[in-house]
Amino acid sequence: MRSLLQDWRARRGFALLAVLLVMVSAFALGAAFSMTTNGALDAARNRVNLSRAAWLAEGCLERARASIENALSDNHGASAAWRAVDSLLAQSPVVSGCSLEATPAGTRLDVNSVSENRLRALLQAAGVSAERADSLVDAFMDWRDADNEPRPLGAERSWYESQQRPGPRNGPFASTLEFALVRGVTEVGGLDTLLGVERERIWLDRAPLAVIATLPGMSAEALIQLAQTRKAGKQIGDLAAIADGLSQAGKETLMAHYAELIGLTTTVPEAWRVAAKAVSGSPSASSTVEIQLVRAGDRAAIVRRRIWQ
Repeated sequence: MRSLLQDWRARRGFALLAVLLVMVSAFALGAAFSMTTNGALDAARNRVNLSRAAWLAEGCLERARASIENALSDNHGASAAWRAVDSLLAQSPVVSGCSLEATPAGTRLDVNSVSENRLRALLQAAGVSAERADSLVDAFMDWRDADNEPRPLGAERSWYESQQRPGPRNGPFASTLEFALVRGVTEVGGLDTLLGVERERIWLDRAPLAVIATLPGMSAEALIQLAQTRKAGKQIGDLAAIADGLSQAGKETLMAHYAELIGLTTTVPEAWRVAAKAVSGSPSASSTVEIQLVRAGDRAAIVRRRIWQ
């Protein structure tokens, strides 16, 4: 009898242990399923918020474009409106509540095609010392050239690897954000306002004087006159008008490069980049959409679109 009782107790203990194991396993499985489900729900919610933010940004851009085209439909004020798209959007009630930034083309020097001499001239005109300018020029050129042979004052892949930093692209810069990866750039602020990654004709009314100083034939006298014209709130006329106000020597210097300058400069912006940023949801997700606009009569035509999320 005692043996049967002991056997029954042993079986009951085993059954209880089995039940406990099943319950623990079920709990663990439920917790894992819950975590997976919550993760999937969070990911889905984030995608929805990103999509909403992108559509909100797109809506702002369409309203901005409508505002621009409305101004361009005025035959008498269309040219002035195109030269001041940023001011137009800042004052337009149509885009109230939108986070917009409008930037004209032609205010920065293309780092992917600029010569070493023009890049050096830009840096020195911006106040960078001659020694640091030489070092930055070589670093920029080493980043974009196809080889891994460093220039005398430059830096190639071996240097970046020794500093545990991303190596050079050995090709054209894809974005101004890439500048920060180049050796020495973070020690000189503001280069992204002077250098870009697209070839554009320089807009004489808006480009920084440091950028205009790199143009052939632009003497110190010509730069002073251009700065004074801007300060007076006057529009820069053609290059011949600038030359008329110079001394004989300054005029000869500018006119000697007249044909080249015509191809490098413009008196109206050839395009505008308009970016809209929108935020949606909680936790919030943001999306930035940028379009590049060119003037086509009374229309602002989109020639490029970029999205950052």
